[in-house]
Amino acid sequence: MSETKTTETGMVIQELVYSGLDAICSVIPIDLCAYLHAAGDLGPQLYLSRPTLAEMDATEAFNLFSALRDTLQDEHEGDETLLLGGYLALAVSTRGRYSQGLHVIARRDVPLDEHEREIASKLCRSFGRAAHTLEIAPDRPRKAPGPVRVTVEMLGEMSRAEVAVPIGGEIRTGTAEASYAPRAVALAVIDAVDQSLKLGEAIEGEIASERAVLVLLGDERGRSALGAALCGAGADPLQATATATIDAASRLGAEA
Repeated sequence: MSETKTTETGMVIQELVYSGLDAICSVIPIDLCAYLHAAGDLGPQLYLSRPTLAEMDATEAFNLFSALRDTLQDEHEGDETLLLGGYLALAVSTRGRYSQGLHVIARRDVPLDEHEREIASKLCRSFGRAAHTLEIAPDRPRKAPGPVRVTVEMLGEMSRAEVAVPIGGEIRTGTAEASYAPRAVALAVIDAVDQSLKLGEAIEGEIASERAVLVLLGDERGRSALGAALCGAGADPLQATATATIDAASRLGAEA
């Protein structure tokens, strides 16, 4: 499988999704415009047009991601108003052969009227179907890559992490130090994968009664991506932190 083709297809999906969200925002005055995309064994990816991830702190992003992930589990036809994360929301589900998606369009104080619902639902279904069609491409990955090795040692009040990441048939190693271990692990992954990426936050919390790690990354173009990994009973939360960081980096077009 070509790493270049995989990245190209992923970038096309990302550009399509953001173009769709921007199109919806341009015709309907809304406070929240989001899409959650889950493909194969890859964890769901959150795309936000309004508000942007950069405008939210890590806790707000985690809570919104949790609410959207819970909503993703059920089918929504855009015919009801949901109270979601403090928003009066319209939700539209779409499915493809390898993926499923959820658009959520919302305002804080006033629900969408019937005409706005009709327009939003049509746009959500159209862009959702297009994204799922792209997932059929043979070069698309069906399973998220994971770290080969994660080690952390304490150096006084600092944590030093070393992470080995499989990239393009080779193993790259990254190291980093930080005031707490999860941040050190995330920075070590960045050191191995793409040193131009910036770490927003790495936090652990609960999603639908399961422990999970969310990592927020940004790139030089001002784009943000959220990576996620479960860390349930018996799982290593630092391993999950590395996996979530790799997930976010891959969504920004890095080689991982």
